[in-house]
Amino acid sequence: IIRFNNMEENLAYYGVKPHLKNLNFCGFYQLDPNSPKIKRILHTAFMRLIFFLILLYTAQQIMKVYQDRDDLNKVMDTMFLLLTNSDSIYKQIVLWKKANRIEILLNIMKGPIFNQKKPEHREYLLATARQARLLLRVFNTVALSTCLLWVLYPVILYVQRKPVEFAIWLPFDANLSPQFYFVAFYVWVQTSWLAFSNTTMDVFITFFLTQCKTQLSILRLDLENIVQNSKEEALMSRKDFNVVLERRFRIVLLHYDEIIRFSGVIQEVFSGAVLYQFLVSGWIICTTAYRTVNIDPMSVEFVSMLMYMCCILTELFIFCFYGNEVTHESEKLIESVYALDWLEIPTEYRRAIIIFMERIKRSINLVAGDLIPLSNSTFVS
Repeated sequence: IIRFNNMEENLAYYGVKPHLKNLNFCGFYQLDPNSPKIKRILHTAFMRLIFFLILLYTAQQIMKVYQDRDDLNKVMDTMFLLLTNSDSIYKQIVLWKKANRIEILLNIMKGPIFNQKKPEHREYLLATARQARLLLRVFNTVALSTCLLWVLYPVILYVQRKPVEFAIWLPFDANLSPQFYFVAFYVWVQTSWLAFSNTTMDVFITFFLTQCKTQLSILRLDLENIVQNSKEEALMSRKDFNVVLERRFRIVLLHYDEIIRFSGVIQEVFSGAVLYQFLVSGWIICTTAYRTVNIDPMSVEFVSMLMYMCCILTELFIFCFYGNEVTHESEKLIESVYALDWLEIPTEYRRAIIIFMERIKRSINLVAGDLIPLSNSTFVS
């Protein structure tokens, strides 16, 4: 019952809890600042260990590229994963360095403005939470399945007694037993850990965009029904209609200000990481396409590369799609104001609403690195 009550109080925050749990487990994000001090110290040490292991694996890839610099095909075999790792490291550093700003986003989602406990808001917030959980689960599963196929392919070659070459530098021959099994396990753990963490970070960032869109939808709902709801409340509470309307309109203004603040922090924290994602993804898609040209379409390797390509395209799509949703919903806000029952609104409040209309004429446009707008047209182009 206690857990249910807590969920009801913070429905806006409820949807991001699985993402935080995954990031804490993988050592990519700090524990809650209210956690016991000893737990936070131990978790910080764990985060540093994970970061060291990821840097070690990335260094092995860089050394492999240098070792095979005269063989373009071998370089391409390593480059697409090296670029993916660099993107993951960039996001991990952002989560570390800007943890305080991210906590501001989380606190806004825990706050009373985003959780007004109105029955008509509940379905919006629950739908957002369900969608976020589903996207996280599907994206994680596809990424882990891809990594499993990647390690399965060299195992098949090894069983067939064919030479195997891993996309990392090794100080020994990996074709000998038991070195092969050790390397296969090491590569599988590293790639799976990175894939799970990277996809979680992408969906984590996306959730903030989704929540921003949801709050705009809730704001539109409140605006469109503000007159009718004020009438009903005034009738039930026997208060003056003007007093109730003014209080509800003040809440609308506070809600809009909080959404603007929320979107501004999203832009500040994740703009650079999303831009780097776009730049790296373009290169990854090119190197992956080059690599698949000479692969048998019926092989395990081809299927794994196809799934990997789908993951990369999905990363780009969710940023563009949900960024576009935020912009679209903010543009429709002006329509909700026009839909008000203006004849029922006192003259002094009409002036305030007209001023509010001037404010909302400027839509919320999220941009990656102040260069690339997050929109459907960007993804298509």
